[in-house]
Amino acid sequence: MALQARGAADPERFDRRQKRLLVVAWAATLLPLFAFAYLTWQSVALKGQVDSAKASVAEARTELEKLDQTRAQLKAEIAQLTGELDTQRSVTKHYRDFAGIRIRFYRESDRAVVEQALVNLGFRIDSTLGQSKLINLQPNTIAYGRDVAPEDLRDIAVALVQAGFPLKRIAPAQTQPDPKLIQIYASVETDQKCGLLKLDEIRAGRQCGARQS
Repeated sequence: MALQARGAADPERFDRRQKRLLVVAWAATLLPLFAFAYLTWQSVALKGQVDSAKASVAEARTELEKLDQTRAQLKAEIAQLTGELDTQRSVTKHYRDFAGIRIRFYRESDRAVVEQALVNLGFRIDSTLGQSKLINLQPNTIAYGRDVAPEDLRDIAVALVQAGFPLKRIAPAQTQPDPKLIQIYASVETDQKCGLLKLDEIRAGRQCGARQS
């Protein structure tokens, strides 16, 4: 009886072994296929990333070339404008030299600001200082002679304010009515009547700055 039972069990064991072998065989076949499929998918994804990166690099290179072209164009335009500005300054200086308009100030400490603001505009600065009783006060006034053109007066006032000059009033000269002289000096009357002139006020023709209430 024992021999018969063992004989009956052997076919079952054989079947199980065959099944295991079959599973192992399928696994050995399918695993490389799965690995190949995964690697293929990874390769496709990586290629897509590489293509996208190449497209981004090409786009960036195109934008860089456009920027280089724009920079070169701007550089050429700036050079042209600089040349035109130099020509305009030369013509303006020639005209102002011919007109004989002179600038006078009264404190040595104001020389740097006045010269920096006005020499490039073509105006002639008096080398000798004027005499003033208010020599210790900060200048706040421009006085002008009758031959000074309004355009020249406006250019002078704007340049001085842009250079940091605390201009408050622009008025016809009284004590020294030289027709071609522009004087930059301190005035107590100006401090009493006027506030600081702003650039838009000067350009609009205003000659006394609004006082702050």
